[in-house]
Amino acid sequence: MMVSHVNSRRYPSHPIPGVGAIVIGPAGLLLVRRDKEPGKGLWSIPGGAVELAETQNDAVVREVMEETGVQCVVQELVSTADLVTLDSEGRVEYHYLLNHYLARGLTMETRPETPAAEVAWFPLDSLPLGEMPMRILDLLESVHEKMLSLTSSD
Repeated sequence: MMVSHVNSRRYPSHPIPGVGAIVIGPAGLLLVRRDKEPGKGLWSIPGGAVELAETQNDAVVREVMEETGVQCVVQELVSTADLVTLDSEGRVEYHYLLNHYLARGLTMETRPETPAAEVAWFPLDSLPLGEMPMRILDLLESVHEKMLSLTSSD
């Protein structure tokens, strides 16, 4: 069954540009437990699709606020990645072109976007490693020193 229309994120007609935010604050790293696919049930960084006429920086700030209730300011672009998920028949179920940004949390109080979602700050030495996607763990490892420098400057 093909579930596709022009604006569909599942079975898209083209790659969807998105952003991810590595938000650092005095309490550590801001994570969300995803309540939808891809990665449902896993802790990950906040993020989502860039909207029409929206800059990537604005998308980071908006997505972090929507998903976590935290205000942030973008520090720098740290990586780019492709997220392609195939279904059991080999069709592209999701395809995101993601730019990941390091950001500083300006507020600490969290609020999940939906009742089924969770949001939490984690000390950098106490991340829920077994409940995170490997691609996010690799991303965090690649910017570990930058994350530490942001926590030390708070």
